[in-house]
Amino acid sequence: PWLHKISISNMKLAAFLLLVILIAFSLQVQELQAAVRPLELLGTCVELCRGDWDCDPGEHCVSNGCGHICASQ
Repeated sequence: PWLHKISISNMKLAAFLLLVILIAFSLQVQELQAAVRPLELLGTCVELCRGDWDCDPGEHCVSNGCGHICASQ
């Protein structure tokens, strides 16, 4: 019986560590995505594109009310 308890404890610990690793990885991905286009988050009046050709595939050049940014629609 004690071997069974140790095995379950190890499985719980492994599952917890995996969850922590996945959360940490998710936070790093979110930070990288925010760093790609920091000007979008500031709401500044800048021209980041003049047309769809200036944007990544799947994005369009749109007005944000003050300038133009690339955004997926």
